[in-house]
Amino acid sequence: MRKHAFVKVDCNCLRRATNFKCKHCGVMEYRSEREIRNLPLSLARCGDAGAPAPSPEEKLRGMFGGGFDCLATGEEGEDSQE
Repeated sequence: MRKHAFVKVDCNCLRRATNFKCKHCGVMEYRSEREIRNLPLSLARCGDAGAPAPSPEEKLRGMFGGGFDCLATGEEGEDSQE
């Protein structure tokens, strides 16, 4: 399983939610940063082969109903915005 790596595309500071885009497959999500850091398994899956795999601990937690952290790290996200 691979997970999305979302980066901010649009920052509307007056709202809590903003547009995030997966830097691997291009899927768009309109959610808060908190929601992106805790996505359920069904929304966290990314079909792109270059997407990162979750750590074993995160994968186990996700299989038991926990969330997956799908926010790209700072240095990854800055360079890849289109």
